Amino acid sequence: MRRIVATATAAVLLGALQTTTAHAAPPPPTGVQVSWSDPATSLIRVQWTDAGAANKLRIEYQDGTAPMGWLATSDNDFNHRWVVQSGKTARVAVVTTDATGDSAAAYSPWFDTNIPAAPTVTAAVPQADGSLRLTWTNPPAPKDSTPGDPLDVPVGQVGEVIVKAWSRPADKTELFPHPLGTTTAVVPPRPRPLTTLVIATNEWGGMSPDQVDYTDMKFALKAGPAYGVFGKPMTISGIAGALLCDNPGNCGKGRLFGGAGIPITMQTRASAAKPWEYAGRYTSFDLSGFEAQPVAVGGREYRFYAPAWSGYSTVTALATSGTKYIPTLANFAVAGFNVRTAQVGQMVKLTVDVKPGGTVKGALQRWDGKYWRSVLTVPVAKGKATMSIRAAGRGTTTQYRVAVPGMTYYGLPIQTTGSRSFSLTVR
Repeated sequence: MRRIVATATAAVLLGALQTTTAHAAPPPPTGVQVSWSDPATSLIRVQWTDAGAANKLRIEYQDGTAPMGWLATSDNDFNHRWVVQSGKTARVAVVTTDATGDSAAAYSPWFDTNIPAAPTVTAAVPQADGSLRLTWTNPPAPKDSTPGDPLDVPVGQVGEVIVKAWSRPADKTELFPHPLGTTTAVVPPRPRPLTTLVIATNEWGGMSPDQVDYTDMKFALKAGPAYGVFGKPMTISGIAGALLCDNPGNCGKGRLFGGAGIPITMQTRASAAKPWEYAGRYTSFDLSGFEAQPVAVGGREYRFYAPAWSGYSTVTALATSGTKYIPTLANFAVAGFNVRTAQVGQMVKLTVDVKPGGTVKGALQRWDGKYWRSVLTVPVAKGKATMSIRAAGRGTTTQYRVAVPGMTYYGLPIQTTGSRSFSLTVR
């Protein structure tokens, strides 16, 4: 009798255990399908069949990763814009959930999440109106790793080429969409520096390529000479480079970079009423900048010009520096007596050789302790003069110089110029 009772008890316990196991989890959904609600906005529709219970969904990848958490829904028709990892094979997992827990997962068919590669920008050319013309090559369509999957969209049906432009001074971003297959576009004039991207997109999004920065060339001219001496070289130096922004909205302070290799052209003109003329070409180097050594041939305005320039991923518009006027003095090769000491009444010879070789009335001048006083006219013919002077003023040592008035050289002015001083001691 005890055996029969024990057996019956065991049967009751086993039945209770089987009943508990049967209610441990709800049945999984069936018939999970995915389709596009709107491929243009990456909105995916997931549908399945179950008894109307609550559900949870997530994206899973063929490599075993499931980086996103579960999304809850009480409907069997779920629309969502998933953030997917590109270039993978994925599916949607759906579970039914109730107070007893989650069911086993049911899965949609596999589908790929291939995003187009980035276009390759082949040219970025600043335009005269301040716009930027971009030219690029588009990447081939992504390889279909799951042919015929339910989210396949015919090539060319969805997607576009987007030119993205960020004006740093204005801290404003704009998107300029173009049809698939477009290979050139013009970004309208915007405050520079301007960062641009060309992005090819499809139903899964787009890949960010290397950026192109369109900025301004700026010059920082160091102080040139206060004046030049006719026929002698003078040095004008400076730095040229692309303008940077420290922060968005904080531009224009003149911080420069990327100046190496920029061809710098020097231009000159006699006055603001005259056209600029080519006067030499130089190369800018980082840190040391550029250095020009024009020969002084008369007072002129100087400026420097840099063409539109491209280096690494930066392009700049053409630019000119500010102008600097540098006057020119006459060049005295010789100005002085043939002796430094003479007896009273002795004839000494004054010789003058000055360039340019003008014919002018110069002056022999004496220093009186405060001013140069003209004491004798010196006729200069074609830049030369020789004359004899009787020494006077026993026991004196006097400082002299020769001065020539302003003149012109091929229309360029030469300033009134005094020679270096020379002395004569009379015994």
